[in-house]
Amino acid sequence: MVSGTLQAEGFCQASGITVEATVDVNGGDNIGYIDDADWLTYNINMPQAGEAIITYRVASDGTGGVIRLEQGGGDVSYGTVTVPNTGGWQTWQNISHTVNLPAGAQTIAIAAEIGGWNLNHFSIS
Repeated sequence: MVSGTLQAEGFCQASGITVEATVDVNGGDNIGYIDDADWLTYNINMPQAGEAIITYRVASDGTGGVIRLEQGGGDVSYGTVTVPNTGGWQTWQNISHTVNLPAGAQTIAIAAEIGGWNLNHFSIS
C-alpha cells in the first residue's frame, strides 16, 4: 500500500472552499469554509488494490459534519466518516476510516456530504 500525507491545500481541483492560515502544529494553511457538497480532488498512485486507512486532520465548531471519500467525479464512494465537534475552527483532531481502494494512478475526492469542518491534511496508510 502507499503511505503518505497530503496537505489539504495541495488539491488538484476544488469547488466551494477557501484556503486560510492554520495554527495547527507545523503551521501552513488549511482548507476552510466547507459547506455541503464542496469537494477537493487529489492524484494518488496505489501500488496494489486493498484496504487503506485514511486519517484526516480536522477542526470543527459544530456537530454533524460528514466527509465522503470518493473516486474523482463522484461515481464511486469509498466510505464516509463523521466529523466531531473538536471545540473550535482551529482545534485540531485526527479521525480515520478504512476503505478499499483500487490499484494504480487515480484521482480521489474528499467531498463534504455535510459541511461545517476544516481540513489541514490527510494520510493514506
